[in-house]
Amino acid sequence: MIGMMSLTSCRNASKDLSPQKESCFEVVLTTDTPSVIHFPREVLPIDRIYPTDMIAIDTFLLIMQHHETEIIKVFSTNTYQLLGAFLRKGGGPNEVVTFGRVSQWLMEEGEPKLVIQSYPNYLAVLNIRKSLENQETVYDRKYTFETEEGKHLFLASNSVYELGQSELMMTKDPGRSGIKDNSNCFWEMYNHAKDRVHRKLVYENFTGLIAPLLKSSDRLLKPDRKKVALLYGMVNLIGIVDLEEAHIKQIYPGGKKFDVQTELAGNNHRSYFDEGECTDQYLFALSSKEIKVGNKEGVDNTRIAQIDIYDWDGHYRYKADLDEPIRIFSVDNNQRYLYAVNTGDAIIRYDLSALQ
Repeated sequence: MIGMMSLTSCRNASKDLSPQKESCFEVVLTTDTPSVIHFPREVLPIDRIYPTDMIAIDTFLLIMQHHETEIIKVFSTNTYQLLGAFLRKGGGPNEVVTFGRVSQWLMEEGEPKLVIQSYPNYLAVLNIRKSLENQETVYDRKYTFETEEGKHLFLASNSVYELGQSELMMTKDPGRSGIKDNSNCFWEMYNHAKDRVHRKLVYENFTGLIAPLLKSSDRLLKPDRKKVALLYGMVNLIGIVDLEEAHIKQIYPGGKKFDVQTELAGNNHRSYFDEGECTDQYLFALSSKEIKVGNKEGVDNTRIAQIDIYDWDGHYRYKADLDEPIRIFSVDNNQRYLYAVNTGDAIIRYDLSALQ
């Protein structure tokens, strides 16, 4: 059952960058009742010590281990065999100095690729198949930031995305950008070839000053690069941003709007959405819930993972309990399987055929 109420308001995103559309915020109070589904699971014969990130794309399963010299290990999703490793730590031309979790991956002309952000040196588009063939890191495109404008923008950015060749979207925290009167994050659209910002899109409209960590969100770029979903970690809130129209849906899954600053002050640091993944059709939000396990002799509380699945219009479609704690996960681009790493470092594949 689907139920929604909405209210829309707009504000000027910036007065010094023109022409551009105002950011329009639509509050959506949702009372959807999702279908409860089950995903059959299979433990895969892949043994890695403490995977730190995971990406399933095309016929590859990429497992990152940031503590090792070669960070990315590539496995076949058909045979589970190790195919190769690349992306080395260091100061060489294609090596990385500071490298976090991957924020963007894409299929481009049938080829699977990753966007690598090596802070503070460069942003690059890595060709997975060519890197395997050469057994070393191969980039199709590489963006360095040597001008005063480009260097300043890149150093002050959180995650950076490639919306098109030479068209970059830089995530900005107000504090790091010198803004002192509000805490609302925004994106700056930067043309690397022309070395200029041509658009700013404010994607939050919260009141008051809020510490960045408290209102942090997992940002999910849709594969067609036209929308972004925001999964907030410490408030029960989801944002869906239409990048072209500058339209932001703020979805309140509990069916009631709240002031974010007030909610954060009273929730005792409760966790809502741990992280997420997306496909062209759905948003997959990982959270955890506490359940009681045991028998007559004793009952203990334990936490298991839950996956909440929304469509890109903000409707709450499905809910699935994974019956175990999950640290990280990835959904393949064909939406056939969900791959996950549990707290014991086992790598598990869940069948998504129950999705319609």
